[in-house]
Amino acid sequence: MTNTYAGQLSTASAPEMTLRDYWAVIVRRKWLVLLGVGATVLAAMLMVAQQTPVYEAEAQMLVRSLPGDSVFQTQSVNAANAARLIETEIQILEGAPVEDRVRTNLGITDDIPNVSGSAVGQTDVVAIRVRSGDPNTASRLANAYMQAYIDVKREQNMNSLLDASTEVQKKVSELQDQIDAIDAKVAAAPPAQQAETEKALAAQRQRLVDQQSVFKQRLDQMQVDASLQSGNAQPVRPAKVPTDPVEPTPLRTGALALVVGLLLGLGAAFLVDHLDDSLNSPDDLERAAGGLAVLSVVPADNPPDNRPIAISEPDDPAVETYRHLRTGLQFIGLERPIKTLQVTSALPGEGKTTTAANLAIMFAQTGKRVILLDADLRRPRIHQVFAVDGTRGLTNGVLGEPLASLVHPMSVGGGVLNVLPSGTIPGNPSEMLGGSRMRNLLKELAVNADVVIIDSAPVLPVTDSVVLAGLVDAVILVAKAHQTSRRQVAETVETLNRTGAPLVGLVLNRVEATRGRYGYGYGYGYGYGAKGGYGPLPDTPRDDRSPQPRPTKQKRGKAPKAPKVK
Repeated sequence: MTNTYAGQLSTASAPEMTLRDYWAVIVRRKWLVLLGVGATVLAAMLMVAQQTPVYEAEAQMLVRSLPGDSVFQTQSVNAANAARLIETEIQILEGAPVEDRVRTNLGITDDIPNVSGSAVGQTDVVAIRVRSGDPNTASRLANAYMQAYIDVKREQNMNSLLDASTEVQKKVSELQDQIDAIDAKVAAAPPAQQAETEKALAAQRQRLVDQQSVFKQRLDQMQVDASLQSGNAQPVRPAKVPTDPVEPTPLRTGALALVVGLLLGLGAAFLVDHLDDSLNSPDDLERAAGGLAVLSVVPADNPPDNRPIAISEPDDPAVETYRHLRTGLQFIGLERPIKTLQVTSALPGEGKTTTAANLAIMFAQTGKRVILLDADLRRPRIHQVFAVDGTRGLTNGVLGEPLASLVHPMSVGGGVLNVLPSGTIPGNPSEMLGGSRMRNLLKELAVNADVVIIDSAPVLPVTDSVVLAGLVDAVILVAKAHQTSRRQVAETVETLNRTGAPLVGLVLNRVEATRGRYGYGYGYGYGYGAKGGYGPLPDTPRDDRSPQPRPTKQKRGKAPKAPKVK
């Protein structure tokens, strides 16, 4: 049979992650996120509790920049130079001479806590900060550093003035010697030439006298500065004893730990979700199937009497998901009529039998002639689900027995569902399902029914479903949430698509927020044996236990008529 949907599958692209998908990961892994946040915040708080409190005291002083290295230099101070000079004074503040003066003044021999200086904004005010475990020590050291800096700078300035005044005095003496030399030259000239000589040297002598006068004025100013010298800094705000520690900071540390923990938790959540190969959402299933659409998402439920939920609990919300599945298949059938529909899965225990049974009931309730065929010849269960005799059925029909004698009609919500069990399990299921007699039997069933729904074996353990898929109009694949892996789905889809199976959609089964509550009660107990049973492959889940169904009471009255079959 030609597959009109194979091209769709091969060309479809897997859906990309959206914000909703990311949020779903966070919700799914919320405990991992909360663990990351909680552990990080707890570790941060323990660290804060073990830290020794640190206090910071701050003193401020105004620094007057003294441009130039010598009294013989003059320069204007622009903003850049002022900033550079302030940074120079900060380096002096943090240097060894000031520290030595503090040690001397306070009699300190131990290590001095960290001391730092910084400019206050764009001003000439320098802040002196000292941190210590003792608030009184921090305040005392801050004030001591400010006073030590002022004292050191005063001494440095006095020494500079003394050196400069010596230099100026030397210059005045040199100029006086030059003036005396000119006077001596004039006096040594002959009387007749003295006036002419004095006139010739008058301008030179006046220049020397003027220079000498300037230096004398500078010398007088230095003497005045020396008498008034108090350094180039003055206190602005002495340090006070701090009352609150600057370290540790529980609120800031907690906020930072919260952010870091959230990032770590989210990272761990997305990493674990990436490494998790199971199906956690319909989008996971679509991506694993190469973009094939999910037709229905079925929640987990457990009918009390082990019958299909469409019969036992017709008002259950889960029943609506099967109606959605029926509607989706009807829309697909608008393009190409679906007379024979095969339901399969990758592995046992994924809910294909449950899906096939409830879907058949949904179609029957619309008034359609429906036949539910159990083609799982390895481990048939349809006869258990509907409590009918399973010893005679499909295999007998393939061998030529009349189908009318093999079908079990039953009333389901106002409709009639005809159940055809598997019959005797053959030794060669694959050969029987792929033969011409099976093809003819499906054709006969399709003539006498509007829809033939076929429950088939899983794809990966055996080839039965792959062989059967070439004889039907459509195939839907059932996968179990949190159990079936994406790799298994991809392998199953690839196998079906490679053989031309008309795979039209997906069903994600047993979906609920809390893992561990799954259970329709319909599972498999596959195992290799002489009768052709198949067991789980490697990586196959082994929770295929299912309780035996209780026989259902038959209503009195005439039994529904079986479909007319030739």
